Parts: sequence; C-alpha cells; structure tokens
Amino acid sequence: MQIPDAFFDLCLYLHQDSFYVYGTDPKEIAAGATKHMSNAQKQALGAFLNELLTGNYSEDELQEIYRRGDPEISFSPLRYFLGVVRDTITSGG
Repeated sequence: MQIPDAFFDLCLYLHQDSFYVYGTDPKEIAAGATKHMSNAQKQALGAFLNELLTGNYSEDELQEIYRRGDPEISFSPLRYFLGVVRDTITSGG
C-alpha cells in the first residue's frame, strides 16, 4: 500500500499537545490538524482515507497503518476518527 505524504503530514499534526491546541473533540482535532494543509494535500489525504474506510481493513490493520505515520496520540476506534478527518476535508474544513 502506498501511503501518501499527506497522511504523514496529518500524523505530524497529531502531537502530544493536540488536545490543548485543538480541543478534545475529534471534530476539533480533525479541523486543527488539517487547517494548515494545502488543498492538494487535503485532496490526497481525503482520497486515501476514503480508500481505507471503504476497504476491508480491520481496526488492527488501520492502527498499523496509522502507526506508520508516527503520531504521538492515539484514537479508539481509529476508524471513527479517520472518518471524521475525511468528513472534515469533504465539508471544506
């Protein structure tokens, strides 16, 4: 699986201070982590997340892919958070 750079960029924004900087709600975190991304990055990330979420990936497989980005925070269920990020991008956030 080819993971786009935009996914790694997202993971960089998911750092230990995310809850202080963005808020604690997954929608706030998704909006905060994507707000500095270019439209091209958001498009690539949205397409990749859509592929993950519509594919036949288990929660464990999603967690393994997520960890490749080396984020400092975790989400459970990750599928829900990735969906929130995708929906944030889709809605123009």
